[in-house]
This record gives sequence, C-alpha cells and structure tokens, in this order.
Amino acid sequence: MSKACLHLIPNILAENSAHKMPQYLVDIVHQIKIFYVEEIRSARRFLKMIDKQIVIDDLEFHILNEHHQESLSLVKGFLHSGNSIGYISEAGCPAVADPGQDLVKIAHEINVQVIPHIGPNSIILALMASGFNGQQFYFHGYLPNKQPMLTSKIKEIESHSRLQNCTEIFIETPYRNNQMIQELLKHCHEQTRLCVAANLTSVDELIVSKTVKEWKKVETSFHKIPAVFLLYAH
Repeated sequence: MSKACLHLIPNILAENSAHKMPQYLVDIVHQIKIFYVEEIRSARRFLKMIDKQIVIDDLEFHILNEHHQESLSLVKGFLHSGNSIGYISEAGCPAVADPGQDLVKIAHEINVQVIPHIGPNSIILALMASGFNGQQFYFHGYLPNKQPMLTSKIKEIESHSRLQNCTEIFIETPYRNNQMIQELLKHCHEQTRLCVAANLTSVDELIVSKTVKEWKKVETSFHKIPAVFLLYAH
C-alpha cells in the first residue's frame, strides 16, 4: 500500500464554531500540501481558522464539485508519487452528501489508505436530537422541488416510515424551508412526527420535534437557515 493517504477532513457547520473541531486536525493538515476542496476561498478560510500559522501560499488546491470533475484525473499521479491528499468538505463530514465520494473511490481503486477524521455531521446530529428511530433511518438528500412530484414524494416517504418503522431524513435549500414545512403539514397525517434541526452547532441552534398536529399550532420561521428535516410515522 502506498505511503500516501487520503485524509477526509471535516469542516464546521456554523460560523464561530471552530472551537468544536478536534484539535488533532491541526497536526493532520500540517502534513498535507495538496487539498481537494469544493470551494477554494472557504477552504483557505477554514484552514486559517483552525491554525493561523498555516502558510496558505505553500499549499496546492484543486476544486472538486458538481461543475469541476476534471481535477480527478490528477489524483492517481499525486498518490502514486507519495503525496498525501486532504479533502475538505464545504460543511460537515466529507464524502457524505457531497462530491468527495468520487475521490475516495479512486483512492480505494489504487489501494491507498483512506482516513476519515472526526467532525460534525448535520444528518447524524439531527437524528440524535430528534427522538426518532436511530436504528433504522434513510437519507433522501433533496426532495423534488416541483409539484406534483413533491406531494407524491412526501406521501411516499411517510408511508415508508410507517411500514418500516424508519426515520426519513432530508434537506432543502434554506430559502424554501418554510414552504417545505407547509407542504409537510398539508400532506402528512396529524400524528406523524416532524423534527426540524436548524443552525446546528451554532449559538442560535434550534431543534423542534413535534407531531404534525402540534406543528400546526406554532409559528416558527426557518427561512434562509440551514436545516435538516426528519419525518417519523409510527
């Protein structure tokens, strides 16, 4: 196995939460000169945030996102030459609901060690705080944003939750959060439970878990706030 490694480096979920990252990450990033990132500016800012002594100009950055896949052609060359690579997610844990999986796949194909590092994951944090089934859960990513597909999908996952005793987890573009909640309240049974976990790890963190019937009685806005939605019908 090559001496080079692929390090999967978590990022913060909220501003001013760098103190919640494990301190050993500083030693890890100091060993790496080549980074794959979703967005260079935010990655540079993150590295400076965890250690002001890092010399950014000494590092090599390659963009990896849904619009930039061509940089993957360089990965095997870097690793075969003994150069470890660090992959930094835009937020949370790398290769979970982001394009890092393609980088990880290449590393495994050439028998390079992949090392996942500890950090916050919004999906798991939301599940932990929901009070829903943590033994069986399903992450859907984004639901359809147009009708009638959205209504159909909501009914489908509610039925799946009830039949399989499964927690259904999904996300939405923050400016459509309130519309998503209204659709869920409109189409789900009153005893189905809905949890919205917003601004996770921030000082403004808000996690609300209620039945659909109870949600209809409260006025809460999650407009433009990063959030995770969880549905549990039982």
